[in-house]
Amino acid sequence: MSDNPHNNWPAVTKVAQPWVTNPDQRSASGNRPNLADRMLKEVTVETPGLIADKTLNLPAGLDDVVERAVASIARVEARSEHLGGLELLLVRSEAVASSKIERVYSSMDDLARASIGAGATASARATIAASQALSALASSWADGDLTHEGILGAHEQLMAGDLLEGEYAGRYRPMQNWIGGSDSSPRGAVHVPPPSEHVRPLMDDVLEFARRTDMSAITQAALVHGQFEAIHPFTDGNGRIGRALIGAMFRRRGLTATATVPVAAAMLADVESYFTHLASYRAGNPVALVEYVAHCAIAAADAALESADRLAMLPTQWQERVTARRGSTTHALLAALLHAPVLDITRAEAATGSSRRRTYEAIENLSAAGILEELTGSPRWRVWVATDVMAELSELEERIGRRVAPSTRWL
Repeated sequence: MSDNPHNNWPAVTKVAQPWVTNPDQRSASGNRPNLADRMLKEVTVETPGLIADKTLNLPAGLDDVVERAVASIARVEARSEHLGGLELLLVRSEAVASSKIERVYSSMDDLARASIGAGATASARATIAASQALSALASSWADGDLTHEGILGAHEQLMAGDLLEGEYAGRYRPMQNWIGGSDSSPRGAVHVPPPSEHVRPLMDDVLEFARRTDMSAITQAALVHGQFEAIHPFTDGNGRIGRALIGAMFRRRGLTATATVPVAAAMLADVESYFTHLASYRAGNPVALVEYVAHCAIAAADAALESADRLAMLPTQWQERVTARRGSTTHALLAALLHAPVLDITRAEAATGSSRRRTYEAIENLSAAGILEELTGSPRWRVWVATDVMAELSELEERIGRRVAPSTRWL
C-alpha cells in the first residue's frame, strides 16, 4: 500500500512462482535461451488489486492542476470543431509519439506513403495502424457501453499486420509476458504482470471502474491507464492501446467530441519519467500518475492550440503563393489540403471533382508554388504531400517536448 494518507489504493501483490524456460523456444531475434535463462527457476509476478469500487482522494492543490488540464483540453476541442485538418494532425501526432515510446520509428515521408496505402516501411504501417486503433477505441467508447470488444477490436487493428504477434491480435494473451529483462525469460524483468488466467477478471474490473462518473475525467483516465499497464493484457501492443485509453476516457466523459489531445507526445519527451510514474502506480501511489497525466495533458493541449493557430493561417498563406481563380481546379485542390495533406491522383481527383488532366495541372501549379511536394516519381504510385502541414506535425511534437523538458518530475 502507499504511504500517502489520502488514498487506500492497492499496490500490486507480489507472488513467487516456479518458472521453466523452454530451451528450444527462439526469441524475436531468432536466438535460443542462454544458460542464465535456462537456469531461471522462479519468477515474481505482480498482480494489481481490484479498483472498481475504489475512491482516490486527491491532495490539496492537485484538484487545481486537474481543472487546468480540463480547461486546456476544452480549448483544443473548441478549435477542432471549427478547423478542418486539426483532428487529423492531432491523431497522427499521438500515434507517432505513442509508437516512438515503443521504439517504432518512421520518417514523415514513410508515414505519408503508408497513410494512403503506398509502399512504406513496416514501422510506418505500424504507426498508421496505431492511429486507426486509437480512433476506433475513442469512437467505440464514446457512443456505446465500455466493452471488451471495443478494446479487443482496437488491438486487432493495431496488431493484425504484425508478422510476429499478428496471431494474437484482438485477443487477450494466453501466456505469461514481462517487461524488460531477457527476450527468452523474465530474468531481470522490470515488471512481470499477472498470469494469463487473471487477465479477463482484471479487465472486467477495469471496465467497471471506467464506467463510473463520480470523479474527474483526468483522474479516471490516469487510473485506467495505470491499471491497464499493470495488467498488460496483450502479448504486444499494451503501451499503445493503454495510452489510447486515455483519449478514449476523455471522449467517454465528454471532455472531447472530435479532438485528440496528444498526451503521448508529452510522455515521449521524457520516457524515463513516464515509466517511473507507472512504477509508482504499481507500488500503490496513483496520485503521482494522476498529476503526471494532468501536466502532460496541459502541455499537449497548449501546444496543440499553437498548431491550430498555424493551420488556420495556412490557406491565406497558400493563396498568396499561387494564383487560383475561385471555382478552378487549383482552388478546389488547395481548399482540400488541410483535410487531405497526403494525396495520390485518385484522392486528388476526388477532392477537385475535375478530370485527371486538370487535376494534374492543379498539382503542378501547387508544386511549383512549393505547397505540394512529390515523395516519389514512380509512375505506378505517385504521392504528394502538403509540406507545411507535414512540417507542423513534426513541430508540434517538438513544441510539446520543449514544454515538458524543463520540468518533467512534478512530484
